[in-house]
Order: sequence, then structure tokens, then C-alpha cells
Amino acid sequence: MTDTIPPGDAPEPEQLPELTESESLGADAPAVDTPLKARVLLPFFVPLLSIGIVAVLVLDISRVFLAGNEDAALVIGIIITLSILIGASLLAAAPRLTTASLGMILGGMLVFVSLAALVSLGPSLDTGEAGTAGFQYAKGAPTSTVDVVAEPSIKFNATAFTAKAGVVQFNYSGATGHTLAIQNPKFDGFLLTTDAGGRKTGKAEMAPGQYTLYCTVDSHEAQGMKATLTVS
Repeated sequence: MTDTIPPGDAPEPEQLPELTESESLGADAPAVDTPLKARVLLPFFVPLLSIGIVAVLVLDISRVFLAGNEDAALVIGIIITLSILIGASLLAAAPRLTTASLGMILGGMLVFVSLAALVSLGPSLDTGEAGTAGFQYAKGAPTSTVDVVAEPSIKFNATAFTAKAGVVQFNYSGATGHTLAIQNPKFDGFLLTTDAGGRKTGKAEMAPGQYTLYCTVDSHEAQGMKATLTVS
């Protein structure tokens, strides 16, 4: 025998919520009003600010390198590399570092590098009296002037020049793509060029004797671009 439930005691069916079409979905939905800072300012200024910071760091670090010799540059390079590795390790070990803390750390590094560049600014500046390989051009009034012209035929305008002992001033001009050097270990780094923007005048303290002037470009010397300078 089965139990029956009287009709008046039957449970009412559960009422489901009525489904309505959302007004915020679909292609016709209104666009979210994004602040101007997020839409324009951040995408535009953040890359520019990053480029500016990188440029300042590169210039500052280059000043530090230029202020020292080869050994100092090597030591500075090692210190910078170790600093980058250690800094990256610390940042990776602290993933919950806040943006403010990260900004303070990076700002401190920028200030430190900038101060180092300011300290080394004087020694790193080129006063125009130093040649390549550390050669120091002579100063003062010249006792003689030697005018050398580079000919298009890969020759100098003369094969022999003369000068008086003392400060000799060399003036170099003519066809582009040529240099003028003195073949003597004492004058390593003395270099003039006919190229635009290069040094075309230089002074050297010279003792009596004979010296060879030549072009350092490729095989120009072997092709005859050299001359003898007699200092007396």
C-alpha cells in the first residue's frame, strides 16, 4: 500500500529567477570610461621616461669609464656587472616588493651613478690637447710650421719637409680619407685627419733628427703616402 499526499499538502514548485537581457553585454554596450592618465599619459610618458633614464645612465657610466685608464675601466665594469647581478637577485628574492620601494631603490642607483659621473667629469673631458693613445700635443708658440696636403693620387704634396727644433705645428689638408702620423714611438697617438670633424692641426715638441710622416689608412704608406721630415 502506497502513501498518498493530499492535494492540499503538495509543496509549491521552486520559483526560478527571471532571466533578463543584460544591458552591459554585447557589441552595443557602452565603453568603459578609462581615465585620461591610463589612456594617454602613461603609454606616452612612461616609454619616454625610461629612454631618458637609460640615456642618463649610459652617459654617466661612460664618463666614469673615460675618467680612468684601462685597469680602472676593467674594475668599474666588474663592479657594475656584480651590482646588476646582486640587485637582480635581491629583487627576485623579494617578489612582494612594493612599487614605492622599487622606485626608491632605482632612484638611489640613478643618483649614485650621477654623482660618480659628476666627480669624474673633469678628468673625462677632452680638452683638445690629447691625441689617441694618450699622446699630449705640445702647447705654446711654434718654432716652425709644416703644411702637409693629401693628394688624390695617394701622395703628399712633397716627399721632404724641414723644421726647426722645438714646437712644430703641423697643418693637414687635402683629399678626404687620409691621416697624418709620425713614425716614432715617442709620437704614438699623434694623428691628424682630412676627414670632416677630425683634428687637422697639431703641435709636437721635436728634437733634431729625421722623422717619417705617413698615412695610417690601409696600405697608403706602401703606395707612397709618406715623407721625410728633417728637424734641425
